[in-house]
Amino acid sequence: MKDCAEINETITSILEEAIKSEIDSEKKYLHGAKIACDPQVKEVLLSLAGMEHEHKEILTKKLQELRAQMTVVNQMNEMFE
Repeated sequence: MKDCAEINETITSILEEAIKSEIDSEKKYLHGAKIACDPQVKEVLLSLAGMEHEHKEILTKKLQELRAQMTVVNQMNEMFE
């Protein structure tokens, strides 16, 4: 079984990948909104882009929190080595 440090590294990678995915999706929706002829389609695409942006912000915050937690744990472990 993996220890917490390995698990946190895996979760960090997952969050980084998810953030990239959210950014890519947001860009695609914004591009679609830019070229959309139908105002309703444009509105939906802009709404979806906004949701992806919010997801990215949430994931980024969680990633920062995890990294900060990992730093504290690493510093504590070093103190007791």
